Amino acid sequence: MEDRLGWPRQELLAYQERKLASALQHAVGSSPYYRDTIAALVASGAALEELPILTKHALMQNFDRVVTDARLDRALLEHHLEGEDPGALLFGEFRVAATGGTTGEKGIAIFDDRAWLEAIANTLRFQKIVGIDEKTRSMGIFASSAIHISSRIGAEVRAIRPPAPRLNVLMPIEDIVAQLNLYSPEVVSTYPSFVRVLGNEQRAGRLSIKPRLIRTSAETLSQDVRDIAAEVWGATVANSYTCTEVGAMGHECEMADGLHLAEDSFVFEVVDINNKPVPNGTAGARLLVTTLTNRILPLVRYEISDIVTLATEPCRCGLPLWRISSIEGRREEMLQFSRKGGGIVEVHAHRLRSSLTRTGGVRQFQFSQLPDGLEITISLFADFDHRMVAQSVEDSLRETLANAGAEPRRIVVRAVQSIERNGPGAKERLVVARAP
Repeated sequence: MEDRLGWPRQELLAYQERKLASALQHAVGSSPYYRDTIAALVASGAALEELPILTKHALMQNFDRVVTDARLDRALLEHHLEGEDPGALLFGEFRVAATGGTTGEKGIAIFDDRAWLEAIANTLRFQKIVGIDEKTRSMGIFASSAIHISSRIGAEVRAIRPPAPRLNVLMPIEDIVAQLNLYSPEVVSTYPSFVRVLGNEQRAGRLSIKPRLIRTSAETLSQDVRDIAAEVWGATVANSYTCTEVGAMGHECEMADGLHLAEDSFVFEVVDINNKPVPNGTAGARLLVTTLTNRILPLVRYEISDIVTLATEPCRCGLPLWRISSIEGRREEMLQFSRKGGGIVEVHAHRLRSSLTRTGGVRQFQFSQLPDGLEITISLFADFDHRMVAQSVEDSLRETLANAGAEPRRIVVRAVQSIERNGPGAKERLVVARAP
């Protein structure tokens, strides 16, 4: 896989085309679902964009017919995940993971040995392009439960690195700080929202690490997180792109100018709301991914609701893998407000992050759409006046929304002691909820 990073782009695309043909033949020959839905199209030589899209809802509804091993079904996998050791191999050969995702609809994934090796190899290959190898003092702070793919990948990578503490975002921050200070990592991998937490600890003098690189994943990365890493540690941020259902998909190189996509393991399509391809440089409504290696759970044009823009030019680093230039966030995180002068304007929740992150004292935040506006729940660090912070947040949000052409009738800011995270492996992140 590393060798393919030195191929000319045309050779890489030819390889991808051969892998796609093989993957489609396998899907229609081994999966009852694909045999019924795309076999005739594949036999006629139809282009990939002519095949139907697979949503998460459709995958979960038809899971027993999508998988290619008759021993497997959704109930069995859910029972395995609910057991005492969800990280154990199912039937001694399959790895199972689950995700709630932004939509709130549970998703289940299963990997055979080859697909899992490819997922780990992609992770290691991507890390290598930013100078991380088996000797690097690198560590991750992600989910706590083995049902989450970040925990599973972390366990695999940790096994080939210098001994590192096993940390997760649900641990007391005092324990995380103490162990980070003791280990003194060169590289820290975590969620963008947790970079802010660690940055606050470093500013306060409790954390005293000097990482050269911060790797982020699983959430939309905003510029303020890059700024925090540069200000607090003098570190570069390299973003990565992983999806539970398919594995490691992309990673930034040292240019930090977009996410290189693993086009030798997947086919990526950026489409508009009508599922038509959009030109490079234009934001799509969704990303479609076709897996080329997972023979047990083949995914053809699987919908991921990220608002993605592809780069218009090759990267200066010379890698043949094309790039996502930006990910604005999930389509489900779009908020709707009354427009000045009438009508409706959509504002992505990602645009409102800076109003929260630049306000002193804010530790956690959550947005909830109201019929006539927006409710923001915040938790604060100690020694901050909640009334003053709440007013500052409201003023900043009103300014941001006004600049976007929105005119909400009501903005409600609630200060609470702590915002509970949902589930044993949940992340501390922006959440968009629909208020009744």
